[in-house]
Amino acid sequence: MEMYANTLCISHSELVEGVMTASNLKVLRHRGRIRQLQLGGNGREALFAVESFPLKYRNEIYKRYPDVQEQKESKPFMDRIEPDGAAMNFYDAWRFEDGTALKLSKRQEYSNNCSILNAFGRVFDESTAIRQRTSGKRLKKGDFWRKCAASLPRLADKYPHSLPHNSRRLMEKYEDYKRDGYVVMISGKHGNDNGGKVVGKEQQAMLLSIISFHNNLDDEWIAKSYNAVAQVNGWKPISSKTVGTWRTKRDLETSIGRLGQTKFRAKRTMQVKRSRPSAPFLMWTLDGWVVELLYQKTTVNKKGHHVTTYDHRLTLVVVLDPSCDYPIGYAIGDHECPELIKEALRNAMCHGKELTGEMLRANQIQSDRYDIKGMKSTYAVVGDKVTPTRAKNAKGKVIEPYFNHLNNTYCKVWNNWSGYGITSRPDRQPNSEALNKLRKEFPTESELRAMIHQMMAFERSGKRERFMELLDKLPADRRLPMDRQQYLLYFGADTGYKNAIEGPGLRPRILGEKREYDCFDINFRKHSHERWIVKYDPDDLHDILAVNADGTLQFMLEEKYVQPMALADRKEGDAEQLAKVFRFNEELEDYVYEFQRDIKSTVERLDIQKHAEIEGPINGGILNRILLTDSLGRHKRQRDAKRLGRDVEDIDATEVINEDRETTGLSYDIF
Repeated sequence: MEMYANTLCISHSELVEGVMTASNLKVLRHRGRIRQLQLGGNGREALFAVESFPLKYRNEIYKRYPDVQEQKESKPFMDRIEPDGAAMNFYDAWRFEDGTALKLSKRQEYSNNCSILNAFGRVFDESTAIRQRTSGKRLKKGDFWRKCAASLPRLADKYPHSLPHNSRRLMEKYEDYKRDGYVVMISGKHGNDNGGKVVGKEQQAMLLSIISFHNNLDDEWIAKSYNAVAQVNGWKPISSKTVGTWRTKRDLETSIGRLGQTKFRAKRTMQVKRSRPSAPFLMWTLDGWVVELLYQKTTVNKKGHHVTTYDHRLTLVVVLDPSCDYPIGYAIGDHECPELIKEALRNAMCHGKELTGEMLRANQIQSDRYDIKGMKSTYAVVGDKVTPTRAKNAKGKVIEPYFNHLNNTYCKVWNNWSGYGITSRPDRQPNSEALNKLRKEFPTESELRAMIHQMMAFERSGKRERFMELLDKLPADRRLPMDRQQYLLYFGADTGYKNAIEGPGLRPRILGEKREYDCFDINFRKHSHERWIVKYDPDDLHDILAVNADGTLQFMLEEKYVQPMALADRKEGDAEQLAKVFRFNEELEDYVYEFQRDIKSTVERLDIQKHAEIEGPINGGILNRILLTDSLGRHKRQRDAKRLGRDVEDIDATEVINEDRETTGLSYDIF
């Protein structure tokens, strides 16, 4: 049975299977008693209009094919159904209180419900209007909705729906729909939680708190714990299946308790996607990595026996330029520490100078939180801005994948490779039996250091060309030269002892050799009483930094220029250097003489010669301190003559005494 040309038809095979014989069908067709809509042949089957058959055959057809009558009754509604786009948009946008949306199948189902009810309404309105125009018999609602209900099974073939098949309930649904709109289709069951077992706020809070417990209890144990509380409070007991449903439903809210903050941030929070720096020196990132390579170490135990162990590893601190993952600096040590980090930064600046011709700072330094309080000042010297990553946020550092690259590219192929994450990933380790057989071939510490140096040399050589290409893109205002004084202060080596200023300047012993340094800054010679700590660069000894004990005084000293004694040995530049020393000495003497003139002028302005009570080399001269008489045996007259600025013969003892009494109020005994 099928619809053809908007007419319900039955095929030739369906008729001859029991409705009538082939000969009867042929006679009826020949006499024109039935209407044939499609000829048979070429893979097609002859189709006949059901309504054209005599009544007895029509009844037999409806008896054998009961859905034919339903299809006939549903045809007026089927033709009037139009998809409701507004309903689909409404259900697409619908959200429940927990933020979830309707399932796609439910959205289509509810939209079909609306489309079918719209068709029922249109048919009813049109039928009512026709009867009113023709003064026909009034359409009974009960009969109409019975026909609508009878058509629903046939309509469901094309428009799956969930409308009630009871005519009364269908009519009520239509009335609710016309009054409240699309929302009446949404079932209240969507908001229920596991059949009402965990419905109250207290019940949910109790269950979720147990699920969030940091011990990560299994579903059976959680259900048992919850049911113990439920029994006391009169709640419905739950099963482990219910716990699993709630664990999945509230995974986000409970995961921070089960996983911890670090894993929660790594697995649940939104991650930021970033692009690489467009040029070198715009950003450096650094971190330490325990290299997954083993070396052997021999020690002497308490009994004097030599014992060799094979489970030792070294730490590599890398300063990475992420513009092309270029290892601009690195350092190798036993463990990560501030000194090893400083050595890696020093290597980065020195290697940067090899590549660019000048020592440059990074525009930004990214580090982890290791000793951040102590290291932040050092990072600020190397980078213009310091941006530590959040604690325990490995994804925030691009250097972490770089360590995986080193492990996979180089370390993995060596016999002393220990595996991935030797302390955290036991399932990704190499064959321990093979390692045990090969352990005596493991390198020593010095040999392993050489292997790591070779690995980093390969890394640099393979990426140097790309690094230099990107260097051309570094803007001029982003080229930040490193201050030599700051570099020596934070990264310079220390001689280990202090030096005082001597005639030639400072004479520290550096790398086992006495060297002489001096400074063309007059202020340096003002502090001849200080003892200086010497900071130097082992790769460049042409200058050093002298720092006093508390760091309040810092002076850059140049290596002493050596002048030839013989004029015949002079070379270009000697005369200029000698003249530079002469000019400095002249400026130094001028400074000292100017200082003396200034203090003498200040003293003269005090006019202390008038005050007889002030004794000393300024007032009275040496005669105030030493009893030296003249050839006539006079001492006081000679002293007073100098003090008063008069001739000694004009000095009268009584006059001097009276003058002093008036000016000073002092009394003298006359000898």
